Amino acid sequence: MLSTLRIKNYALIDTLEIDFQQGFNVLTGETGAGKSILLGALNLILGARASSDGVRVGTNQAQIEGIFHLPSPSARLQALLADHDLELEDDCLLVSRTVTKDGRSKAYAGGTLVPLSVLAAIGDELIDLHGQHEHQSLLKTDRQLALLDAFAGVEGLAIEVGEAVQQWRTATQALEALQGDERERERRMDLLRHEVKEINAAGFEPGEEEAIASQLSRVNNAEAIHELASRAHNRLYAQEEDAVVDQLDGTLRDLEALVEIDGTYAPLLEQLTEARSTVEAVALEVRDAAEGVDFDGGALEELNQRKTLLQDLKRKYGENIEAIRTYCVKATEELAGYENRDARMAALKAEAEQGLDKAMKLAEHLHKKRVAAAKKLEKQVSASMQELEMKGAQFVVELSERDLGRSGVDKIAFLLAANAGDAPKPLRKVASGGEMSRIMLAMKAVFAAADAIPTLIFDEVDAGIGGAVARKVAAKLQGLARSHQVLCVTHLAQIAAVGNTHFAVTKSSQRGTTRTQVINLDENARVEEIARLLDGSVSELSVKHARELLSA
Repeated sequence: MLSTLRIKNYALIDTLEIDFQQGFNVLTGETGAGKSILLGALNLILGARASSDGVRVGTNQAQIEGIFHLPSPSARLQALLADHDLELEDDCLLVSRTVTKDGRSKAYAGGTLVPLSVLAAIGDELIDLHGQHEHQSLLKTDRQLALLDAFAGVEGLAIEVGEAVQQWRTATQALEALQGDERERERRMDLLRHEVKEINAAGFEPGEEEAIASQLSRVNNAEAIHELASRAHNRLYAQEEDAVVDQLDGTLRDLEALVEIDGTYAPLLEQLTEARSTVEAVALEVRDAAEGVDFDGGALEELNQRKTLLQDLKRKYGENIEAIRTYCVKATEELAGYENRDARMAALKAEAEQGLDKAMKLAEHLHKKRVAAAKKLEKQVSASMQELEMKGAQFVVELSERDLGRSGVDKIAFLLAANAGDAPKPLRKVASGGEMSRIMLAMKAVFAAADAIPTLIFDEVDAGIGGAVARKVAAKLQGLARSHQVLCVTHLAQIAAVGNTHFAVTKSSQRGTTRTQVINLDENARVEEIARLLDGSVSELSVKHARELLSA
């Protein structure tokens, strides 16, 4: 429900905060006091188009905020908030709108800047505003179908239809993609065959790139390797004089003699013996390195060709051998998919046919349920309008056939014949203002249990009525307020008297400045306001009548 409305610098309002209550809220006031200003401000946070005309004279910006308490938000609202990464805070949602004097505006939801279209979509789930306004869910065909389904108790079946249609469409789209241009398919298969063949023929293995680099380094530096390794071997082992191994052998003999004299030098003898073995092993390794250098020019050419081939494959298929091999696997799988096309097409065709059959059966079942519910709905809404003294008015639910879609095979329109003998016409074209408000009230009374929009606002619902009809309108509003928060702008005492909370809209002028204010009336003030509504003045008789209305 709408718990708080804050308005700043809008039209005749400088600063205003209204705390609405659950149940039936009525707003009354003299003509021109500013009731329409409140509704205009409210419409802004529901996504209506903004104008600089609404900014209070002498100020730079108007701001309107609405706090909605939503302990059990509808599924549609939850999905909408999730789609735009918006969250409730303590079960509340703050929506706001700013309008500058140059006509620019910004919209916010949950403290986040959002496009105006998103604010409008959120507003559609928060408030229905009936009167001379466009913000009426019952005039929107998608909402009409959802309300009929809720009234019929077939929302679950409608979801099944949507899911079945989506499955059918998915299979159909896959089949159409597979049935694409045959020449393009052949070109793609030829390309894939060539690529797979080229990669497999190269036969590169993991780690081969590093091995090629290492071998090329050895071959390109073969002469230097041979010379360095030979010199190292000669110094360690092979030169005629002063070879390292020979010097170590002489030192070992000296240490052996030293150990015979003093055994404490034995560890030194062991360490040098090990060192001598290590030096000899190194000498043998470098000798083998010198003798193993290959100066074969053919090997160098082969390595360079292999390197060039790898660079070409990397340019085409991936940054390294692993990426190239991965590409080859995917290309092979795609090629297999093309080569198994006939079997895949047969499977998809069967899946699409079965999906269409299932979706059509569910949609036809849903259609029958909707037709039966539409007849009941027509009777109930028509009866509700008769109760509001709309004699001869008939409500019609027109269901026409359409192509199978996520909502089934039904196209819906709510029609109205305002008088006996009139041809039914779309609601928007039949009525406006107060008559439209009463029509919506009659429909909302029937849809009360199925309608998930928490707050309903009625403006001009009392236009052109009085007496017994006013009492019936009041009773309808009172009944609707048991399941919804209802806000009603009224000039009739019979309606104002049944409200749970009563606000008076007043206008005052001080020092050349006009201000609109809203007052939550206490019991005594409410008696006086209802007395004023009765005959335009507060007299002993009108006060007595007002008390009788309130007590009734």
